[in-house]
Amino acid sequence: MTGVSANEALIDAQLEAYDRRDVEGFLRFYSDDAKIYRHPGQLTESGKDELRARYAKSFRNKEVRAVILKRVVFDRYVIDHERLVGHPDGLIEAIAVYEIKDGKIVSVTFFNP
Repeated sequence: MTGVSANEALIDAQLEAYDRRDVEGFLRFYSDDAKIYRHPGQLTESGKDELRARYAKSFRNKEVRAVILKRVVFDRYVIDHERLVGHPDGLIEAIAVYEIKDGKIVSVTFFNP
């Protein structure tokens, strides 16, 4: 069995910053022009300013935590089945597909049922 890849460690570190509610720490793992999509191909945020606005708002809820149920690492992609617990709307699950280039997250696509 091999150790954790650099891309997997990067995603783990950004999830730790998420759980700490550290917006700037969270954003340091993203490229300046990172994009967030909701499948199929709906761009929801583009660039760190828009990501900052989204996550600053999300981080106001101190109860929400991300739990990784399953992970696949494939080349420059890390694919997580995530569950958000402590959310006011109840449990939320999604698949997050992180694309990493040059040590930064360049895009995330969320698949929600």
